Amino acid sequence: MFLFYYHGLSSMKNSMFTGSLCKSVAFILTVSAWSFQIQAASAPLTQQQINNVIGASDRPQEDSKRDEARKPAQVLAFTGVGQGDVVLDFFAGGGWYTELFSKAVGEKGTVYMQNDSVYWQFAQQDIIKRTQDDRLPNVVRLDNVALSEMQIPDQSVDLIFAALGYHDMYFTDTVRDGKVVTFRDEAVDYMPVLNTFKRILKEDGVVVIIDHSAKAGSGFHAANTIHRIDPNIIKYQFETAGFNLVEEAFYLRNKEDDLQKSVFAPEIRGKTDRFIFKFGK
Repeated sequence: MFLFYYHGLSSMKNSMFTGSLCKSVAFILTVSAWSFQIQAASAPLTQQQINNVIGASDRPQEDSKRDEARKPAQVLAFTGVGQGDVVLDFFAGGGWYTELFSKAVGEKGTVYMQNDSVYWQFAQQDIIKRTQDDRLPNVVRLDNVALSEMQIPDQSVDLIFAALGYHDMYFTDTVRDGKVVTFRDEAVDYMPVLNTFKRILKEDGVVVIIDHSAKAGSGFHAANTIHRIDPNIIKYQFETAGFNLVEEAFYLRNKEDDLQKSVFAPEIRGKTDRFIFKFGK
């Protein structure tokens, strides 16, 4: 009797152990497969894939003319963008980088092309031309949408990107023919913007900012007048919002730039000293 009971109990324990073990293994395999899919979806593009993106036959020739000055191959590699990624290209303007990201992330990816009311005034025709006839089907346009009001799902974005536009949060007015033309009543408050970035960015996502360098201590005046920004301002704002500077690139640096001319001055246009920062949560 005792032997039968012991044997039965032992068999039951073995059965329970075997069942639990099978479930555990199945769970581990499922999680591993799921993790592999995520990693595979966000694996950075290879150099050959980047070359294919830049050399795509349907890429506008006018875009290609700026490659030497903007170095998109190095920039795309620095961002770590991969097929299937979700990208926010904010203050995208006419979409020079939007086009590249659209080709980089492929059919399974998404690119949000954001332009607020100020950018829309300047870039409307270029935006419409670039996206007409659904030629970039994975691009979602956010026209006339403020950065802090974007309706993008929480923790859904792999890469937030801005090329030469962050300073325009402080672009409020300019002088034309001796008259002041106002574009914003006040500068954009950076904290709601960066809080939005934190909300929509995945835990392992990154923010990459490229902008024209201004002299240290130049404040927001340089952003409004010569369209440059002190790199320390951006570092401070992101750190204050809880981001970490994880990497910096130097592909677009120019020691010959005195950092005091407007970026539109003929002698420096397309050759300004530009910094590239990568931030993570």
